[in-house]
Amino acid sequence: MITRHILAAAIALFPITAYTLGIGLRTYADPKPAVDFYLPDLAGRIHQLSDYKGKAYLFSFWATWCVPCVKEMPPLERAAKILQQDGIAVLTVNTGETQQEVERFLDRVAIDLPILLDPDAKAMDAWRVLALPTSYIVNRDGTIAARVVGGLAWDDPFVLDQVRALASGLY
Repeated sequence: MITRHILAAAIALFPITAYTLGIGLRTYADPKPAVDFYLPDLAGRIHQLSDYKGKAYLFSFWATWCVPCVKEMPPLERAAKILQQDGIAVLTVNTGETQQEVERFLDRVAIDLPILLDPDAKAMDAWRVLALPTSYIVNRDGTIAARVVGGLAWDDPFVLDQVRALASGLY
């Protein structure tokens, strides 16, 4: 009887655990170099791969219509403030939408993260993103250390420790 209750509780909590503990984070045995990008932010400033040479960063693809993307924005924003202290940048890439669509979204949802624009989804294709949200952790050597497909509680201490280790090359 107790075993069934424990099993039932474990099954009920699995989605929460999976979201919180980063199930879906895939590391690479043979890390590949980060894919070049040349993307404007909302202010028109261009961001490109060479700007981040020697720096670690989290590169997160999203869209305003994507419910898991929107759900992960507040934890991602909190994580960005924490990771900034470790020298790890967080960049979000809105894909397949116009700047006006993104700005209308930001009128409703306050987000203070760097948002790069990929309206034609070329960066999304180059990074081989198949689902949104998808995020990449790029280490200081410029290689992709991990990929996360799906929403994640980025501000969870366990997840932050994983990001720090992967970004520093300690994986």
